[in-house]
Amino acid sequence: MSTVRVATSTPAAPLVQAVVAFLQKYEPFSLVDDALLLASARQMKLAYFAKGDTLIEPGSGTPQHCFIVKQGVVEGTRLDANRIDAVLHMTPGEIFPVGALSARRPVSTIYKASTDVFCWLMGEAVLNQLMQNSAVFLDFTKRRMGALLDLSNQQQQTRYASLAAPMQMMATPLAAVMRHSPLTAQPSESIRQVFERMQSAKVGSILVVDQAQDSASRLLKVAGIFTKEDLIGRICLPSVSLNDSIASVMSSPVQTARSDQTIAQAIIQMAHHNIRHLPIVDAAGDLVGIVTERDLFALQRQSLRQISSAIDNAHAISNLVGVSNDLRAWSKNLVAQGVKPAWVTRLISRLNDRITKRVLELTAKQLNFSFDTVCWIALGSEGREEQTIATDQDNGLILASPEQKELALLFAKQVNLHLDQCGFPLCKGNIMGSNPEWCRTAQEWAEQFKHWVNHTDPQALVSASIFADFRALAGNLELAVQLRATIAPIATQARFLKVMSDNALRNSPPVAWTGGVLEQWLGSTEAPIDIKVHGSGLFVDAARVLALAHSLNETGTADRLNALIDRKIVVESEGRSWIDAFEFIQGLRLRLQHRHGESDAGLADADGVKSLVATVTSPGKIDGPTNPNLLQPATLSPLDQRILKETFRQARKLQQRLGLDYP
Repeated sequence: MSTVRVATSTPAAPLVQAVVAFLQKYEPFSLVDDALLLASARQMKLAYFAKGDTLIEPGSGTPQHCFIVKQGVVEGTRLDANRIDAVLHMTPGEIFPVGALSARRPVSTIYKASTDVFCWLMGEAVLNQLMQNSAVFLDFTKRRMGALLDLSNQQQQTRYASLAAPMQMMATPLAAVMRHSPLTAQPSESIRQVFERMQSAKVGSILVVDQAQDSASRLLKVAGIFTKEDLIGRICLPSVSLNDSIASVMSSPVQTARSDQTIAQAIIQMAHHNIRHLPIVDAAGDLVGIVTERDLFALQRQSLRQISSAIDNAHAISNLVGVSNDLRAWSKNLVAQGVKPAWVTRLISRLNDRITKRVLELTAKQLNFSFDTVCWIALGSEGREEQTIATDQDNGLILASPEQKELALLFAKQVNLHLDQCGFPLCKGNIMGSNPEWCRTAQEWAEQFKHWVNHTDPQALVSASIFADFRALAGNLELAVQLRATIAPIATQARFLKVMSDNALRNSPPVAWTGGVLEQWLGSTEAPIDIKVHGSGLFVDAARVLALAHSLNETGTADRLNALIDRKIVVESEGRSWIDAFEFIQGLRLRLQHRHGESDAGLADADGVKSLVATVTSPGKIDGPTNPNLLQPATLSPLDQRILKETFRQARKLQQRLGLDYP
């Protein structure tokens, strides 16, 4: 380590105030109590490192203090498999190595000054004082990526306060909005008795409980539900006697949610099951309340019910044309409220599923086509339930017999054209059910997948990657279940996984963020980053390879990583950081696309395996359709710039894991 100049005396009062003012500009110090931050600043010392100096490295023993960068850039590199890899850049406001100092162990990263650097030195006693007396600082040290994302979400909500103010915060627990006294009935009560009670209470639903109310504990178990919407179909048309029991006409089993779940989670559940009433239970499954779609969206201009009703009540394709625009506007509201990107993209995918299913129903009726022996499958981002608002079509068909193919292709062509009318542009790569290559019997699909696995040429890898993310959407779903079971052992061949891994490592985080000069990106308006190809796609590709290797049925990127964590294949702390990083990138993409305001039809799918239609001819200029996934890093807040760096560092770590598994 080079000789370093350190101020040994205690900082004078004006300098202490300058330290506090500096730290208050950066998280998590900005959230630390003023008195505690002032006490910490009094014990810090200033150090200078010349360009090329080593601040700390693996062979230098246990750290004696943390470094807080005041000025300049520190580069962190790690020696791995006899190769030096850049892993991060530390810029003003960043602190390191917190983990090594708190655990009293040597660092595993070499930290060097990329420029002349000034750092505040914070000793172990000060670090412990902050961790013991500041919950937010302790949280940051334990889950760096997750804590940064929480802060970013708070900042995002503040930024969109004018838009989000009239709406319910989607992160609010259901306990805060549920009705405290839901109307209930016993299974043996007559329909007449139940109707009289509903009329008297002026409510549209009643919960049927399967046990008598306990006067001591007042606990109830939900057995069924009856709503006014059930009246015509279940009682009037079948001429059911009002003397019959309510149990004979109630809906059962009933979808329920826990009181600690969020509004966002309830929205997803309602959208997926197409329900409007959600009983709330505690951890033991006992009834504590109920929420309705009206409760959750009473203050929203575009409600889930409006969008859902528009889909369900569409009697012609023309009725569905405006729904996707309503969905985009509604998703913007959710993003503005700080709803987790994973929930927003899943909700978009679920509602897009319903639009697609309605298109399939209307087209099948129009052409007198039967769905009994075919299965419509979603591919790409829709297959992973990771659709953003800028998406094209990726779909296919599984047939029960080859004799169906001619009619199935005609049906699929009409469906693809109808989906195009509804705002889902035709796939430029022709990955659609109307293409004979993507319309096969289950046996043909298995043989084709085996062919891709055995040949592993570039086109075969592209096709195998797209197909590996398939998800059954409509029709005979058992065909998809059987096909997934058939291809699972085929995908575990070592040679195939190696080539898939190499393909996943073709793209990497932007060089300037992992091994180049960071300031060129932070200050530039001419060097955008495609955060689809060089961001989310890195996580998608790596998670897919690991999922195939371990025969996982999950198709979503976060779901795959969670399954790997559950099976102890991936260390939980690493896996959670990868999921957080992926979701941050997805959130950035949603924000960019809402700003962009139009579709990126024909651009690369998030898995990074399709070619961009738009070609970058010079920095910042696009030949062809504007790419809504291009990010100018200089437009981000300092906090989001910091998280973006951490995100790319996590992508690099995930790729290094892939490289170690398939060297």
